[in-house]
Amino acid sequence: MKEFKISDLLKLKLEDNKTIIYINDVKIIQCKYLLLNELSFTSETKENNLEKLSIDTQSKSLNHSLELIDEYENDIPPEVEFWAHSSNLQAWYEQSYNTQILHSNLAFPLLRKLTQAGDKIAKQVFKKEITKRFRDGNLNVMAFLIIEGYLDDLSIEESDDLYQELDFETYKKLQKHLRESEKKDTFIL
Repeated sequence: MKEFKISDLLKLKLEDNKTIIYINDVKIIQCKYLLLNELSFTSETKENNLEKLSIDTQSKSLNHSLELIDEYENDIPPEVEFWAHSSNLQAWYEQSYNTQILHSNLAFPLLRKLTQAGDKIAKQVFKKEITKRFRDGNLNVMAFLIIEGYLDDLSIEESDDLYQELDFETYKKLQKHLRESEKKDTFIL
């Protein structure tokens, strides 16, 4: 069995050809698939939008083909996929758990679990990342943070401030997005 240790609390294991994330030696989640980067940026895009290019924003343009493929049909060997996931999580850790590096539906649950497990860096950045990503204005991320209860991890004043900062148009779009998410009974990023 392959194992990749990122920190005292965070590691990945390759078990039965599946990449599993562990926090404090407790199995947390299986990595399902990789998003493949097929983006081409102009120098203008790089200069103007580098800060805004979170994986959530980029995921619209990334290749999701591996998400839809049965694990037995995947052309990427499990060991290669394991090392790719390990590399992504290592980069996330080295960047002080910057939630723009991982998709929000992976980054925030892991960050919450690491905070609960006593990770000092995670404790320092958890609320800051929630606030920062909500303020970024990506409707999918904002809705994810609301639906999954991450704004509840902030004080009442902090979460109220976030809502009060929204302009009316963004607030309307967010409300519509939340209603549509409820109708689907699933949350799709």
